[in-house]
Amino acid sequence: MRPVFGRAAMVRMDTRTHTHPGAGSANAKHGYARHRPEDTTLYQTIEQHARAFFDTIGEQGASLPAFVRDEFDAYLDCGRLERGFVRVKCEGCRYEHVVAFSCKRRGWCPSCGASRMMETAAHLVDHVLPRAPLRQWVVSFPWPLRLLFAAHPQWLTRVLGIVTRALSGAILQRAGLRRDEGAQTGIVTFIQRFGSKLNLNVHLHLLVLDGAYTFEHGKAHFHRAPAPHPGELEALLSTLIARIMRTLTRAGVLIEDVEQPFLDLALASPLEQLSGAAVRYVIAVGPQAGRATMRIQDPGARDEGCQPVKPFTAARDGFSLNCAVACEAHERAKLERVCRYMARPPIAEQRLSVDGDGLVVLELKRAFRDGTTHVLFEPQDFIARLAALVPRPKAHLVRYHGLFAPNARHRHLIVPRRTRRPSRPPGDDARTNTPMSWMARLKRVFNLDISVCPKCGGKVRVIATVTEPNAIAQILDHLHRRDHETGEPRGPPPRLLG
Repeated sequence: MRPVFGRAAMVRMDTRTHTHPGAGSANAKHGYARHRPEDTTLYQTIEQHARAFFDTIGEQGASLPAFVRDEFDAYLDCGRLERGFVRVKCEGCRYEHVVAFSCKRRGWCPSCGASRMMETAAHLVDHVLPRAPLRQWVVSFPWPLRLLFAAHPQWLTRVLGIVTRALSGAILQRAGLRRDEGAQTGIVTFIQRFGSKLNLNVHLHLLVLDGAYTFEHGKAHFHRAPAPHPGELEALLSTLIARIMRTLTRAGVLIEDVEQPFLDLALASPLEQLSGAAVRYVIAVGPQAGRATMRIQDPGARDEGCQPVKPFTAARDGFSLNCAVACEAHERAKLERVCRYMARPPIAEQRLSVDGDGLVVLELKRAFRDGTTHVLFEPQDFIARLAALVPRPKAHLVRYHGLFAPNARHRHLIVPRRTRRPSRPPGDDARTNTPMSWMARLKRVFNLDISVCPKCGGKVRVIATVTEPNAIAQILDHLHRRDHETGEPRGPPPRLLG
């Protein structure tokens, strides 16, 4: 292989389990192990190079928005015991450990992203999605529109309205129903901002009822829609392209061109320039700025044959539409996996490494058709990619439409019913009106019951939340956490805004 130039008041948690001698029950096999972000490639790269990146931007007489800097600062605090923690103690044997706080950011923190992914998927399956067939639709856009949506999320909101209306109309038509007769469908949209090469790729994942409901005498009746055939997909994609182009062109933000549409907006801020580089797969900063991102190719993985036709897929003019993944009414476990996929974070820590030249190496989950297996970044260019992926404040990444909208008239007739329980064990993940706790998330997804003591099998409860620096130091020394878990003591990371 050769390098070439080419075109997540939560707590941070780990899912590892341990077997302790003398465990008192089957559940005692499950124990909590603190995630050590300071040992990961992602954390070390940000800690060592983020300040230099922001200084470089400042030397050019520019600056990035505060929400971007806050994302990096919050991540450097995420999972660090020196910044505060929750004390957990067994009521029986008095065994005690501490759990670090999380940053709760929406950008690229792998731990918080995984936690949000689990909770969102569980919430949808338990409290929103009815026992009916559902299908995942994926809509992607050409490069100019990706940049427009990243810089101005309000235009994505308008385009999303076009997509959901066209998609709902097509489903009702296939089901033999009409909207003016009271038929309705439901959609949950996940706005993903990333591609597999850590590029900025704003696109839509829509989980849609594979049919529609009608309502009579206070009861809901589901009507299944047949799977779309290729001609219907092509017609739907053509409708989407025509409506999107017409809306953006009339608004004056897009100039329609025979070859490719182009933006009629000045995207000159530093963040927009970083976004443009991340969209086009080019290096954003440093002496190689403007050149294509480096990659590693494996000739043995190259596919020289003709590109296979993907099922349930239509593509034209940089737009694409896919609906190959479907879940039947009884496939709730599969449905939850699909929801996790749509809500996943952009970075998998285990696929990041640093090579002998100090380059950050991202291993692709699957080789591309040209044989690309890895993407390489200079450290500061890697930081630039992360900066471009930070979503703007108040731009929701999960949207609900139709019957799934919070104020939908007939929503209560189709969503799973919730139950209220006055008291529950800390790890109980029963359907309730309260958000899923971090203990419940671990138990639901990994069968890791942290509410049970790993030594005696007794009940574990939270006894304190510690945020005062002197108390933090005293407790860590008392529990021997600095020597036992983190090796040599180290101070908290410096703040980029300091």
